[in-house]
Amino acid sequence: MWKVFGEEGVMVQFGPLWKERMIELSKRRKDRARFLELLEKADITHYLDIHQRLHVFRMDLPATCTKDDVEFLKSFVQRVIKSTEYPMVDLDDEEQRAALVISAEEAEDEHTSRMSGWYKMKQDEDRKRQGN
Repeated sequence: MWKVFGEEGVMVQFGPLWKERMIELSKRRKDRARFLELLEKADITHYLDIHQRLHVFRMDLPATCTKDDVEFLKSFVQRVIKSTEYPMVDLDDEEQRAALVISAEEAEDEHTSRMSGWYKMKQDEDRKRQGN
């Protein structure tokens, strides 16, 4: 059975389960209030990189969060992970490779940026044709 920090779950629930377990494991920690405040703002997702056999948890914070907030979260989560007896993810009591990515950048709309480049190129080509 899959587990996140010792709690059984199915892979599609790993993001919310990770968040729930971090809340539980952070009890009695200094600066917990700040951690919980930032965690509530975060969108936590999980995916499995099957090529690298790596579970990736992604914590996306609003763009209003500062570099200091990201550094604080990184440090806080590292302390929690080091102090717990459970691996971040395990399958049938065998620890799996896992990583956490913390970001406070706004997601770029790749489609819009690609299309705007294409439209600019098309306009340039149309101008050249009209000039000939």
